Amino acid sequence: MSENPFEVLKEDMENEEVYLKVNAMHRVKVVATLLGNDKIKSQLIPYFESLLKKEDDEVLFALAEELGNIAQIIPNQSSCLLPLLEQLAGFDETVVREQAVRSITIVCGFLADNEIANTIVPMILRLASNDTNFTCRVSAVSLMCPLYARAGNQKEKIRQKFTELCSEETPMVRRAVATKIGEIAQFMDKIHVIQDLIPVLKQLCQDEQDQVRLLCMESLMNIAKILNSGENKTNILPLIIQSAEDKSWRVRLALSKIFADLAEAVGKEIADSSLIQIFSNLLKDTECDVRVIAVKSLARFIKFVSPEKLNLIVPLLQLLSKDPFSQVKQNACEVIGQIATLLPKEYSQSKLQQYLIDLMADDNQDVRRNAAKSAGQFASAIGPEALNQFVPFLKKSMDDPKWRVRKETMQTIIQLALTVKNPDVFNKQLESVFVMFLKDRAAEVRSMGLSQLPALIATYKQEWAVGNFLSKCVETLSKDVGSLYRINALYAIQQISFSVDGPVAQDRLWPIVQKCLKDPVPNIRFVSIRVAKSLSKKIDNQQTLNQIKQAINELIEDPDRDVKFYAQEALQN
Repeated sequence: MSENPFEVLKEDMENEEVYLKVNAMHRVKVVATLLGNDKIKSQLIPYFESLLKKEDDEVLFALAEELGNIAQIIPNQSSCLLPLLEQLAGFDETVVREQAVRSITIVCGFLADNEIANTIVPMILRLASNDTNFTCRVSAVSLMCPLYARAGNQKEKIRQKFTELCSEETPMVRRAVATKIGEIAQFMDKIHVIQDLIPVLKQLCQDEQDQVRLLCMESLMNIAKILNSGENKTNILPLIIQSAEDKSWRVRLALSKIFADLAEAVGKEIADSSLIQIFSNLLKDTECDVRVIAVKSLARFIKFVSPEKLNLIVPLLQLLSKDPFSQVKQNACEVIGQIATLLPKEYSQSKLQQYLIDLMADDNQDVRRNAAKSAGQFASAIGPEALNQFVPFLKKSMDDPKWRVRKETMQTIIQLALTVKNPDVFNKQLESVFVMFLKDRAAEVRSMGLSQLPALIATYKQEWAVGNFLSKCVETLSKDVGSLYRINALYAIQQISFSVDGPVAQDRLWPIVQKCLKDPVPNIRFVSIRVAKSLSKKIDNQQTLNQIKQAINELIEDPDRDVKFYAQEALQN
C-alpha cells in the first residue's frame, strides 16, 4: 500500500462497499491537512470533481460535509471549493444539496463582504436562473436567507430573484420559498418586507397546493413579528382569517400549532379584538386533529388575551370537555386549570369547576390523569374553599385501576399540601388521601409519596410526622398486609428519622424498627437493618446504640443471605 495519503485515499475509494468509501471520505480532512494548501487545489479538488458523476449519494453527502471541514483548513483560500459545492447544490438527492448549502455557508464565513457580493451572489443568481434543474433553484432560495444581509449593493438583485421564484411553476421551488420567506424577511428593511415580500406571501397563501399554503404559516408568524400593530391588522390579519377557513384541514392544523405565537407576534390588541373569534372556529373545527392542536395552543393563547375577553372562551370549554375525541379532552383539562388562575375565583368556581370534576370521572385514563393534574392548579387558584369539592374525587382517583392516574393524583395532593401550608386544612382535607401512597400497589406511586415526604415534613413539622403520619405507618406495619407495603412504611419511618432529633428517634422510632428486625419476612428484616442504621446516626444514648448493634448482630447468622449481607455491612460501617 502506498504511503502517500492521497494515493491511500484513492485506493480506499476504489472499494466496492459504499460504507467503506463513506468512511474513507470522512478521513479527507486528515488527508487534506497532510497534503497542504497547494496540493488540495491541484490534486484533491480535481479528484473530487471526477467522483461527482460516478459515486452514490451516501458518498456525495459525505463529500459535501467534508468540503465544509476542508474550508476550515484553508480559510483564506476556501473559495476554491465553491465550484464543486455549486455542482453538489444542484443534485437531485435532498440531503446532498442541503449539506452542500451548509458547507457553502461555512465557506462564506471566511469571505469578506465584497467577496460575497462579487462571488457568492453571482453563484446564487446562476443557481436561481437554472431553468433545466429545479433543485438548483431550491438551493438558491436556501442560500439567499443567510447571505442577504452581506450582499451589499447586490441586495436588490436577490430580492428581485426571490420574488420571481415565488411564482415558479415547480411546486418544490414554491415550497422552498414559502418556508424561507419569513426567514429572509428578518434581514430586510421593513419597507422591502411590505413592498416586496407581503404581496408574494399573499400569493403563496392562495397557492393551489395545500403544502405550499401550509408552509406559509411559520413565515406568516415571523413576518408578523417585524410589523407594528397597524401593519399587522392591514397585512397579516386577513391572511390569518383566510387560513383559518382554508379548505385543507392540514393548513388549519398548521395555523393552530402556531396560533399562540402568532397572537404574541401581532400583539394583544389584535388578539383581543379579532383572534379570539378566529380561534373559536378552530376549536370547533370538524377535523378532530385540528381541535386537538388548537386546544393545546389555547393553553398558551389565553396568556395573550385580556381577562375580560376570556369569558368568550369559557363556553367553548364546556364543548371541549365533552368532545368525543379523548385527546381533545386531555388538552382541555390543562386549559381549565390555567384559565382558572386568570379569571375571578367565583366565576371559575361557578363556570369551570363542574367541567373538571366530570373529566376526573372520564372513561379514558389519560383524561382522568390530566384532570387530576389540573385539579391541583384549579384548587390552588380558587383557594382552600375549593378543596371540599375536589378531595372526594381525588380520593376516588387514588382508587383508579390505572397507576398513572394514581401517580398524578398523588402529585396533585402533594402540590396542594405544599401550597396550602395550613395544618388544619391539611389534616381535615388532604392527609387521608396522601397516606394512601403507603398501601398503593404501584411502586411508582409509593416512590412518589416517599420522595415528597421530606418536603411535607418540613412544611407540617415534626409534630405531624411523629403524630398522625407515624401512626399510619405503624398501622400498615401491624396489619397483615403485603410485605411491599410494610417495606414502604419502614422507608417512610427512615424519612421521618432524617428530620427528628435524637430523643424522638430513640423513643418513638426505634421500638417500631426493633420489632421489625424479627419479622418472619426476610425482606422486612434487611430493610429494617438499613433503617436501624439510619437511626443510629441520630441517637446519642449509648445504651440504645448497643441495643441496635446487638439486634443487628443477631442477624449475622440469619438463614437468608441478603439479611446476613446487610447485617455484616451495617456492622462494618
